[in-house]
Amino acid sequence: MKVLIYSREKTDYWKFPIWLFENLKKKFTLIDFEINFGDMPLEKLIRDADVLISGKLYPEEFKAARRLRWVHSPFVGIGNMLFEEFKKSPVLLTNSKGINTESVATHAVSLSLALIRGLPWAFHLKNEKNYTHRFFTTKFFPMEPREVKVGIMGYGEIGKRIGKKMTSIGFEIICMNRSGENACFTFNQINDFLSAVDLLIITVPRTAETEGSIDYKRMKLLGGFLVNVGRGKVVVERDLIRALKDGSLKAAALDVFYREPLPTDSPLWEIPNLMITPHIAGATKFFWKGEGKLIVENLSRFLEGKLLKNLVNKKSGY
Repeated sequence: MKVLIYSREKTDYWKFPIWLFENLKKKFTLIDFEINFGDMPLEKLIRDADVLISGKLYPEEFKAARRLRWVHSPFVGIGNMLFEEFKKSPVLLTNSKGINTESVATHAVSLSLALIRGLPWAFHLKNEKNYTHRFFTTKFFPMEPREVKVGIMGYGEIGKRIGKKMTSIGFEIICMNRSGENACFTFNQINDFLSAVDLLIITVPRTAETEGSIDYKRMKLLGGFLVNVGRGKVVVERDLIRALKDGSLKAAALDVFYREPLPTDSPLWEIPNLMITPHIAGATKFFWKGEGKLIVENLSRFLEGKLLKNLVNKKSGY
């Protein structure tokens, strides 16, 4: 059996580590492991692979596979893989849900607290060397948790962790998920959900249902704040710019974007009441250690014909 690891990430942190590759070879001596960092086209390497470990897969690459039975993403997002040919195939898909739950939740809470205390404006005033109270007593008065109802759009593992942290601080939590479990709103009730919250935290995956779902009309339903640590394409960026400029939103924070890396000419950079972090919500020094444990467990299960962990429903997208 051949396992191909194809890591095309440019940032060293997100590249598949060589130490993990070597550990896998020692652990599974009967498996033929191969790793490539984008030096060769995946179409050539994937032909005889039984298992692919990669964060991206395109239709032309999938078409070249002859023996592929399982694809594992070392990340959570798998939206780029959900093209029709792959969805209709019997090839299994797993992701790395759960490994960086704590870091994403911590990041979301940090951004939320920064917004309600007016830190985007504080950073802007710092750049102008402007030490003033007047802005914060006339244009934006810092808020406390008890004034803010937090809506969590996507109440899975990460959403629940965010909810627990926010509740302990003193926020009231309102949730939305697909099933309506845990007394959550459903997607069909999204407008009622948004109207009930002051600060929206987005953690949903990118699916046909969620992509572009947070547009200008829905931003205006909110009480003023938006945080996105889910997927960039859930939020309509041009509408976000409009809402932040005309006051429909007081402030927002994005860790994910429609295009990544965010282009230097993006107008998002120029919005003073917008906080930007470069898709680092999931960054933690524990990530690859946890990823290694997941891959080892799932490879063992695969060899034994058992159900894989983090199996993705390719039709629903998560």
